[in-house]
Amino acid sequence: MDDLFNMLSSSARIDKSKRKKQSTTMAAMQKAKSASHVMKQIKRAGQQHNAAAPDSDEDSDGNSHDGSDDDEQPTTNKKKRPKKQHSAEKLAQIHQEEINAFRRRMGIRLSSDNKHEIELIPDPISSFREWKCPQWWSSSLNKTNNNNNSLFDQLHQTILNNIEQGRWMEPTPIQMQGIPSLMDRRDVMGCAPTGSGKSGAFVLPALMISKCPEEVYYGHQSQESEDDKQSNGKQKGKNKQQQKKKNNQKKNAENQQGHVRTILLAPSRELSSQLHREVQRLSSNMPFKFHAALLSKSNTGLAISNQLGGKSGLDCLVATPLRLVECLERGMKLRGLRLIVLDEADRLLDASDGKVTLKHAKNVSDSDEESESEDEEQPQSGSSQSRTFLQQIDSILSHLPNSATRALFSATLGPSVRHLSESILRSPIDITTGINAGTGGNSAAGGASEHIKQELKFVGREEGKLLAIRQLVAEGITPPVLIFMQSKERAQALFGELLYDGIRVDVIHAGRSPSAREASVAKFRKGDTWVLICTDLVARGVDFKAVNLVINYDLPMDGVSYVHRIGRTGRAGRKGRAITFFTEADFDGLRTIANVMKLSGCVIPEWMLTIKRHSALGGPEGMGRGGGKKRKRKNAIPPRRSDIDTTPSFDKKKQRRKKQFVENGKKKKSKNDQTKN
Repeated sequence: MDDLFNMLSSSARIDKSKRKKQSTTMAAMQKAKSASHVMKQIKRAGQQHNAAAPDSDEDSDGNSHDGSDDDEQPTTNKKKRPKKQHSAEKLAQIHQEEINAFRRRMGIRLSSDNKHEIELIPDPISSFREWKCPQWWSSSLNKTNNNNNSLFDQLHQTILNNIEQGRWMEPTPIQMQGIPSLMDRRDVMGCAPTGSGKSGAFVLPALMISKCPEEVYYGHQSQESEDDKQSNGKQKGKNKQQQKKKNNQKKNAENQQGHVRTILLAPSRELSSQLHREVQRLSSNMPFKFHAALLSKSNTGLAISNQLGGKSGLDCLVATPLRLVECLERGMKLRGLRLIVLDEADRLLDASDGKVTLKHAKNVSDSDEESESEDEEQPQSGSSQSRTFLQQIDSILSHLPNSATRALFSATLGPSVRHLSESILRSPIDITTGINAGTGGNSAAGGASEHIKQELKFVGREEGKLLAIRQLVAEGITPPVLIFMQSKERAQALFGELLYDGIRVDVIHAGRSPSAREASVAKFRKGDTWVLICTDLVARGVDFKAVNLVINYDLPMDGVSYVHRIGRTGRAGRKGRAITFFTEADFDGLRTIANVMKLSGCVIPEWMLTIKRHSALGGPEGMGRGGGKKRKRKNAIPPRRSDIDTTPSFDKKKQRRKKQFVENGKKKKSKNDQTKN
């Protein structure tokens, strides 16, 4: 029994010793693994340290030390490959590809025959804070030793504050490319849809360019005439040179007095007034006072005597071509002009009256001989006021200095306008955005905003239009509403019909006085007027906030007029609605409007796109009197429309009889007076 117990106890001791050995071996293996893991981490850390700090202490064998003599950290002999460095040309190519991708994403199209010129165009900005100091401004700082960079930052910050107060969140595509292009002092031709922020694309650079110091803008070069430069070479001696410098400084001071630095031209008083308000808003709280003026009858005398801006000159002048030409004829100087912008350029360069060439587009002089003018909508007969917009622009161009930057902006730029721009602009940057980006700006449909819901409504005869208006009012329309008419007589007649329907209605056209027109616009902006009846006078550029509905009571004569009319709604990303009435008499021009609507994304019945036009002689297209070849009409003639009048026929006859009775009585009285004498 004892032997059995001893055997069992000895086997137990053996198993216990085996388990102890196994546990020690397992612990040793785990310790070895952890040690190897730690060594691997140390090696990795050492490699990263060597890569980050290549100038660290190393011995001749390539082994790095951590600063202690006892502990050495082994390193691998493999060296990390350096990153591949691109050449300057490759980096420039990559940057240009990124810029082109951004332009495609934002719908910005640049037109140029030379691809190399596109690479020289300034990069677009994605936010207003990316608006940087241009190279010509910053490079002149090294020459002048003035702290003008801080001036740019101050102006930039002031404009940013005004932009934020106006709730401009980010630049629109035309502003992204237009602002840096004008700041680079390049001629620009911009085409963008209505309500896309074209005004901001040229007003913001105008503020900066106007406040740029003379020595910075002109590169710290003396502005001397050629005669003065020739006389400089003949004069010798220090005394003569000093005297000449004083004379030149005095001349420069006299020349700068009353100078106009930027000019914004608009085709109507309403649009020019709107541009002036925008300039005042964006230039408020400037570090230096910003002088802006709206050219009118009251300040024409100051403009002629070059005293509008006082001794410091005028920073920005907003005018119509008529007023500006009158001032130029009577002695106004534009020697210090830096920038001129033609807003609604297709209207200002309208050559529909025939082939007109610009005589003075490139032959720029300072003479006071050329001049002309014209009023906004229908010029009066006479030597100066009967001239067209195009002739007035030609006269203005004859007074511009060669150094002035020129820009054209509009929602529709047709081939004729682009042809004329070749004689006005010098190597321009052609910017097209929106739907126009795919057509090169030649299609009128590209000017229509994608936020506008467009409709065509058949009303039978002219009498059905007034019924359709009253039906829309009965169904409920959300003001403000604009109603466009063919003529001022028809606008006044519709105003008389709707005035007693319980609608807050007003009318604006060229037949009203300027003060009455301004009052109508002010009431409409305030909300006192719900429905504003108007002509094409306010169809271009005038920005009414949140217009919900535009009604074309009379069918527009062409696609350009249609685009500008409906462009008063759907602005700045808001939704809008446009309804166009048409009758049987409007079939001649219906196909043009239908094509514009189709190109802008609307669903149009096929019969509207294939309807035959009729010639001015009354027959189908291509078939005049007795047939014949197709004739091109120079000016479209609107159809004859019946008067807007809902008076019953019995009352009309009664009024005619009464009128005839009064006329007969006057004639009879005049005959009796003659017989007595």
